[in-house]
Amino acid sequence: MSDARPVLVTGATGFFGGNLARALAERGAHVRVLVRGGRRPVALEGFEYEIVDGDLCDERAVALAVRGCRHVYHAAAQLVFWCANAKAREAVWRVNVDGTRAVLRAAGAAGVDRVLHVSTVDAIDVAAPGEIADETTDWPPGRLDNPYAASKREAEALARQAGVWTVVVNPAFMIGPYDVKPSSGRLLLPLARGPLVGYPVRGGTCCVDVRDAVAGALAAIERGRRGERYILGGENLTYRALFARALAVLGRRPLNVPISSGAARVAGRVFDLFGRITGREPLFPSTLARAAFMDHYYSSAKAVRELGYPQTPIEQALRDAFAWYRQSRM
Repeated sequence: MSDARPVLVTGATGFFGGNLARALAERGAHVRVLVRGGRRPVALEGFEYEIVDGDLCDERAVALAVRGCRHVYHAAAQLVFWCANAKAREAVWRVNVDGTRAVLRAAGAAGVDRVLHVSTVDAIDVAAPGEIADETTDWPPGRLDNPYAASKREAEALARQAGVWTVVVNPAFMIGPYDVKPSSGRLLLPLARGPLVGYPVRGGTCCVDVRDAVAGALAAIERGRRGERYILGGENLTYRALFARALAVLGRRPLNVPISSGAARVAGRVFDLFGRITGREPLFPSTLARAAFMDHYYSSAKAVRELGYPQTPIEQALRDAFAWYRQSRM
């Protein structure tokens, strides 16, 4: 890159942010990351980068992080689908909404050229049955009643109306390496274990190689239109079809067990109860039990048309994801 000014990545210790920071480093950018407690982004191992230690809602730390930057890539977020109480819900809003507001305010004050806000397709929600959602799909209140979707939608609204030049990307269900939390690994890792694989009798998701999503984000900040949102998706697959492809990559043939929506909802309520007892987000709360039987299908036609967004077959992402999980002993 010819411009020597640094670029800031928030959320570089996460899945998308880590892959994004790595791609920027591979391009020769001077990468700066905002992290808490001196955490080191796994995806940046082997690369030189600059660290600013601080919290998203610490205005002084954020101001220091954006100082002198050319671009800001705001990918930090709390990926939480269920909260035990109002205090836990407020903590999600603090990061996803207040943190976004702080980054946008600091970027404007520092004279940053451009900001890329990483949202999610969950902020768009799902289309009517039998249809595929796009950037114009309306938000049906309560359809995806979880704190992640609601807070990210509110944060995206801030970004699209920001005083600083900002573009928004909405990645779908990302698969690939450096899934450190894990994120998609919560769904994929169980496929590599045990003799049974359960799948929802209906419902599906839009699957994308995380590196395609990163390429779309880099194109959006260079060629996207200010204030616009771009869906970064890939193949729309039923969960049964996704699991079949993942199992083929793994070379496994376990017993497949269809799961009804009624059974999933009962399980979700039981998990909710354990969550209230422990105060922690359960593995399969009722919000996910409801969402699992919806068609989370999205069109990336706008990103393909305006950004030259790539569409790689999902098998490569699955191979690289499972290889990384094995290497990381997950």
